[in-house]
Amino acid sequence: MAKKTVEKRSRSLSDEAYDCLEALIISTQLAPGARYTIQQLQTESGLSRTPVHDAVKRLSANQLIHVSPRSGLRIAPVKLTQERTLLPLRTEMEAIAAGLASERATPQDHVVMRAFIRDLEETEADLSLERFNVTDRLLNKAILVASGEPLLANTLIPLQTLYRRSGWIYHTYLGQSQSMEQMIEDHIGLLRLILSGDASKTQAYVRRMMTGVADTLQRLRSEVDPALLDVSLNKVNVTTGLRMPKAVVPQA
Repeated sequence: MAKKTVEKRSRSLSDEAYDCLEALIISTQLAPGARYTIQQLQTESGLSRTPVHDAVKRLSANQLIHVSPRSGLRIAPVKLTQERTLLPLRTEMEAIAAGLASERATPQDHVVMRAFIRDLEETEADLSLERFNVTDRLLNKAILVASGEPLLANTLIPLQTLYRRSGWIYHTYLGQSQSMEQMIEDHIGLLRLILSGDASKTQAYVRRMMTGVADTLQRLRSEVDPALLDVSLNKVNVTTGLRMPKAVVPQA
């Protein structure tokens, strides 16, 4: 009995470490392209080596951290080209998951979704981006559970995390507060359609929602400093010829 309790506690701490490090990656507190050690991640998360090590393995499998035997750990840079390429795949997977959820949702799933609608409506006026990202992750999980297709999660959840980080950078550096309000309304609308049980309308709604992601990626490409997407670019030495060294004035 004691052994099972220890194992359960260990898994719980590993999940806590994963959630914590994932949130730090999304908010770029663990900067895209930066290198860290396990010890530094322990400090950032406030957790011990074993759960942090377990979390790093999962984050590596999800392409959020790159692990190299020689150079240690590197937070995955934001790759806008990759995200644009994968967007059609993510769009269809999101549509399939939501459509299945509308058809298969149990009464318990309906209770969960109604709770999300209620809380989103009550907190919409002062919902922070950080808090919304937590809610968005939990909501995505609830939709996947309602879909009854657990294999979808293996590919879709890591993709959702990558795009959530891009969204964080977009809202933080481009100041799109109005877009944030629209995003909350879109999620409420999606939940209401899932509750309606109309799979075709639900899928069409998801595809319309996802068109905004393409716009987000395009604006990030054209308006955001690339070094925010990969801090290693700060080391690039560029010579334009416009900044001439100051002349040395001879001493009298």
